[in-house]
Amino acid sequence: MKQLKTVKMDRLDFEKNNGLIPVIVQEYSTRKVLMLAYMNREALQKTLETGLAHYYSRSRKKIWMKGETSGNIQKVRRILVDCDHDTLLIQVEQTGNACHTGEHSCFHNILEEGKKLHDDFDDKIHRKIMKDFDESEIVIKKWVKDSSREEYLYILNPYTEHYRVSKAEVYEWIAEKIDEATPNDIDKIVVPECFGIPIAQLVASRKGKPLAIIRKRPLKPGDRGFKYSSGYETGYYYIYGVEAGDRVLIIDDAISTGGTMIPIINELRKMQVEIKAVASVISKENYSGREIIEKETGIYVYSPIKVYFKNGKVEIEIKKS
Repeated sequence: MKQLKTVKMDRLDFEKNNGLIPVIVQEYSTRKVLMLAYMNREALQKTLETGLAHYYSRSRKKIWMKGETSGNIQKVRRILVDCDHDTLLIQVEQTGNACHTGEHSCFHNILEEGKKLHDDFDDKIHRKIMKDFDESEIVIKKWVKDSSREEYLYILNPYTEHYRVSKAEVYEWIAEKIDEATPNDIDKIVVPECFGIPIAQLVASRKGKPLAIIRKRPLKPGDRGFKYSSGYETGYYYIYGVEAGDRVLIIDDAISTGGTMIPIINELRKMQVEIKAVASVISKENYSGREIIEKETGIYVYSPIKVYFKNGKVEIEIKKS
């Protein structure tokens, strides 16, 4: 890995902008850009001395500490200097929200004239997802959940099984959509130990929350598990890293019959855990799992990709923004 070079404070070019230097503020845990501000030498010096972000207000003509009235302070974790020494990027631990409007980031609006660029990128991702699923395969497994049928149609999901790999931007797009569609007032993200872990970790990183994995085997002798039955397998799950009073987002790789998700929801509720939302990378609509989960638990399942099995082939529907 390339070593970062050090730049002394006296080499920063404050004069280019009349004694001020622009500062891009980024949340360290989520990498989300929170705001743009300015510092003069004194504000930067106070930041270095206290470890808390201080800026210069161009309208009030004074130095101010972020959060001095709201309590939404910024603890500085990194200070990086650009190639011309005239701009700073600081990474912070943000308390509360950065924006005075109550939004977490100041950058929460889309330029109307630039919306076509957003839409064009979404269309590009949609075409890639369509192609990936066109090339996916269906594996026929034995139905084990009950006696209602004999076969279970198992799709080799291109984004969770990694049977074939896709472009990184597709995984980021899926994580982005799940992040945008689910609440931020959570304590943890919970994921069953299966193929949904990579996507769940991307979402956890976007939200800056820890990831708790429900295991398929006990980690210690005597740990109590609970039974689940999907269309093609039965077994026991063991919950770790979740406590009473936690608010959680559950993420799975696929929802089909609801035989995995419903026992997880019921067990977490027994533990006095609040389930804020459920999301899944794909939903296999032929098995009606989304509707079954909603009917039995009252929780809506968000899925950006709906999958249909028709005439031995896979067809998909991608949720529009």
